[in-house]
Amino acid sequence: MNKPLFLLLAGSLLMTAPTWAADGDWDRAKTAHERGDYAAELAIVRPLAEQGVPFAQFNLGVLYDNGHGLPEDNALAMQWYRKAAEQGLPQAQVNLAIMYEEGEGAPPDYAQAYFWYALADAQGDGQAPQAKQDVMKKMTPAQIGVAEQRVKEFKTKHPFRIPPLPAPDSGTPHGGNN
Repeated sequence: MNKPLFLLLAGSLLMTAPTWAADGDWDRAKTAHERGDYAAELAIVRPLAEQGVPFAQFNLGVLYDNGHGLPEDNALAMQWYRKAAEQGLPQAQVNLAIMYEEGEGAPPDYAQAYFWYALADAQGDGQAPQAKQDVMKKMTPAQIGVAEQRVKEFKTKHPFRIPPLPAPDSGTPHGGNN
């Protein structure tokens, strides 16, 4: 995967306190990640991911993608990214698109990459527009048309109800001032 983009996306989640954090789960997961204790992070994130929490599903995908706390497994990373992406998490949509584009965890599939970039773009993800333009250069007009139709159909059937990541609060330890 495009590691600088990937790490930026993963870091963006670690620098905020999403709404799924209960009783300090997010603080404990963030602290474990920062000290490189991926087994502890995994113990916190996995149960939440299995309960269907998109932010946790994304983080579990990151752990599989990087091989932190468990063996690296791109196919499992894609599965967890997909679960979060289907719930509307733009970071997961972009990471899933990157994996399809680069053929990590599955054969390269530019139409799938375009599909996920387009969904992330529709939600205002800052990286998705350029990534979508780049993958379009690898596609035929017919492939783009089919992918656009899939995006339209998916958006009709799957309105995203997931809230955006909260803005950092400068009054908290995660406010970006530390």
